Amino acid sequence: MAAKYDFLSIPNPKDGGKTRILYPKLVTNGTVSWEQLVHEIASESSFEPGTVVGVMTEIERRVLHHLSYGYRVQVGSMCYAEASLQADREIKAENEIHAQSIHFGKINLQPAKNFRCDGSLERADRFRKFRESSSRFTEDERFARLQTYLQKHGAITRTQYSELTGLLRSNAQRELNKWIKAGKLTFEGRAPHRVYKLKEADGEGE
Repeated sequence: MAAKYDFLSIPNPKDGGKTRILYPKLVTNGTVSWEQLVHEIASESSFEPGTVVGVMTEIERRVLHHLSYGYRVQVGSMCYAEASLQADREIKAENEIHAQSIHFGKINLQPAKNFRCDGSLERADRFRKFRESSSRFTEDERFARLQTYLQKHGAITRTQYSELTGLLRSNAQRELNKWIKAGKLTFEGRAPHRVYKLKEADGEGE
């Protein structure tokens, strides 16, 4: 399956934004969950799912250990990880620095030089454009899209639902919660790994 792309219009930096230029950008197909990756690796190799999870857990633990001591860590042939720092408040002079106000921030990932995608590309169709607006769909239409997706894939994350409907993530979460309260959906797992599924009708499968 080819990756989809479209063009975004941005101000031209060469003339101070007086004109606009187009640049290509991938149209996301959604988010592949960690659970899905584990399933794929286990089904296509001799590793048991528990082994995959265990190895990844140990890699994460060791990476964080070395980052906490100020090391830059190479993660396979994929990327390099480095910790950043942040202060609790703005510091304007040396005498305002207090060690207790400085702590670790986000982890920055720098792709390895030769780690890049290699696949085919095709232009996105008119249903796969960027930033699909939720105003295009009524609430009933969004739930119909959700049903179709779940009948095919079985489960969906909040991020995937946001991408499917064009809703902002906060609005997507509220709508998913609404479907749960209405008895239309159920969920499994805890945030941020929670997935949502269609609720089976009473008596189904008996």
